[in-house]
Amino acid sequence: QPTPGPAARRRTDGSVVERRVLRAETRPSFLGTKAVNKPLPVTRTGARMGLHAKSMVVDRRIGVIGTHNFDPRSENYNTEGAVIIEDPVFAEALAQSILRDIHPQNSWTVAPRTKPPVLSGLNYSVGKASEALPVLDFWPWRYATDYEFQPGPDCPEPLRRQDKNFHACYVSVGDFPEVNVGPKWLLVRMLTAFGAGLVPIL
Repeated sequence: QPTPGPAARRRTDGSVVERRVLRAETRPSFLGTKAVNKPLPVTRTGARMGLHAKSMVVDRRIGVIGTHNFDPRSENYNTEGAVIIEDPVFAEALAQSILRDIHPQNSWTVAPRTKPPVLSGLNYSVGKASEALPVLDFWPWRYATDYEFQPGPDCPEPLRRQDKNFHACYVSVGDFPEVNVGPKWLLVRMLTAFGAGLVPIL
């Protein structure tokens, strides 16, 4: 019987449950030899999982679960798979699972930032122009970020991001909510700035 590791805990029935953080990739960064995808510290306690699937429900009678992305890389280069199940009972269960995942308590909303009092149109235009540059995306101020719904007497239900009262019912949680990015923010910004030329390849 193997010796439980440091991540192990013992159940009330005496059996041992061991939880380990799994990494999907271990490719080192071009700036160093260590893996760049080590888990980032989070602000909330509790288990985190990185396993996910691409799920879809068609007419509440067909459920699709797979790994496929609708982009050229997945279409032509990656080995992708999917399971298609034509069963209304399964499709409804999958639909309810998706609705639960996108509930405001379990997800964030990506929406435009609050417009500055002056030059908001200029900021947007320069940002879009910078994104289109073939080599260097130099503009640091993005027009969108993540928001969390704040229910209350004036905000009983979630709103669409286009609603005029959106910013009264949602609070900004930053580009990486619940994650203490730390110095890795610099690497992200560098890849954003200098990686524009790689978009056609990726």
